[in-house]
Amino acid sequence: MSALITFDLDNTLWDVAPVIVRAEYAMESWFEERFPGFSQQFSSSEQDVFKKSILIKRPEIASNLTALRFNVYMLALKRFGLPSEEAESVAAAALAHFCEWRQKVDLFPHVVDVLEELNQDYSLAVITNGNADVFHPYVGLGQYFDFAIRADQVGAAKPEVDVFSVAAKTAGRDLSQIIHIGDHPIDDVYGAANAGARSIWFNRHGARRWADEWGSRSSAEVHSLLELPTAIRSLIL
Repeated sequence: MSALITFDLDNTLWDVAPVIVRAEYAMESWFEERFPGFSQQFSSSEQDVFKKSILIKRPEIASNLTALRFNVYMLALKRFGLPSEEAESVAAAALAHFCEWRQKVDLFPHVVDVLEELNQDYSLAVITNGNADVFHPYVGLGQYFDFAIRADQVGAAKPEVDVFSVAAKTAGRDLSQIIHIGDHPIDDVYGAANAGARSIWFNRHGARRWADEWGSRSSAEVHSLLELPTAIRSLIL
């Protein structure tokens, strides 16, 4: 049975930092239009404080960034003076608005070309800790992937073995047949190795050197997405 090629998304297929910045600016405007003074009272730093307090009480949602953001919004709205029921409904609407902006990504160069090439020979899937939706029209990559495993939907996050196991089970593959591609040394490289899968470290432009404290090295390393087809073939031969 052929290999399953799984991809991380954020900082592997696009730069996530500007995506989040734009989404947060959009949320400031969204809240300010409806609740003047809200964004000044509950800045991003204040919301970070809320995140910490929520995770102390509910550590089980640490891997669910969507649920965590919803709870932050709800807590802030209640502190702003909304009754619980209204805070919940407004938080849900705010989350939906954020998630729309979260999908407005700018793909790295060559993403489409490389996925089209790989899709000819392999089954492709996603394993991500983020809440980007690869099948959303804004992302525009759904036609290349068989399925996506998202931490906020399965209750496990990289580098946990469980999230890789879910991908293997979904595809009807053994973990040893997964080749996972990602930028994160711990979540992607160590996580894959610990699960019994192989990995390709996407070290964009070769900007980083491997640190010993990261643990298991990747099966291969690429500095450009254009190098992926050759790197994958070298692991399968």
